[in-house]
Amino acid sequence: MKIIKNYKELKKLVNEHNDLILPNENVRIEFEPTEEEIRNIECNNLSLEDDDQNFNFNGWNFNGRNFNGGNFNGWNFNGWDFNGRNFNGRNFNGGNFNGGDFNGWSFNGWDFNGRNFNGRNFNGGDFNGRNFNGGNFNGRNFNGGDFNGRNFNGRNFNGGKISYYAFFICHGNCEYTEIEGRRKNSFHKCLDGEFIKKEDDTVEITV
Repeated sequence: MKIIKNYKELKKLVNEHNDLILPNENVRIEFEPTEEEIRNIECNNLSLEDDDQNFNFNGWNFNGRNFNGGNFNGWNFNGWDFNGRNFNGRNFNGGNFNGGDFNGWSFNGWDFNGRNFNGRNFNGGDFNGRNFNGGNFNGRNFNGGDFNGRNFNGRNFNGGKISYYAFFICHGNCEYTEIEGRRKNSFHKCLDGEFIKKEDDTVEITV
């Protein structure tokens, strides 16, 4: 593992564009570089932490495997798993998101295990979080709070209020509290399951 303790050590490793290119190494940076000090990082696993705290990513793009640190305040994540706090970037192209809030553009990965999704499109696996505030959901199971998006195409939905634009399609069951379409001729349907309305301690089932 390459351990970088301060900017003086970092400066010796970056190129003329302030990019850190170590494609076959695991990297641990034990301080928080600024956007001017480091731009793009390419490595195997990246850890932004020391023995006492996690640090934020403040550069452009991460190209590698796993991210372990604080917040991602950059552009694109192209890797495997995100193990941090909040994602404040553009696109997530990876595996699992294990963090807090996703505040970005598109999620193209596996599972989302976090808090709120505030982005554009979700193209992944399972959503395990709080509220979805975005565009289109193309995934598997939704386990969370309210859905405030454009269109939904998934397996099962277990949440609260649903507000969609044109269509809301579940292949299995949909458990909800309220549902509404925002355009004329919008429709929602469970293909192989049923709608189950949550209301206090009872449920109302419709097909």
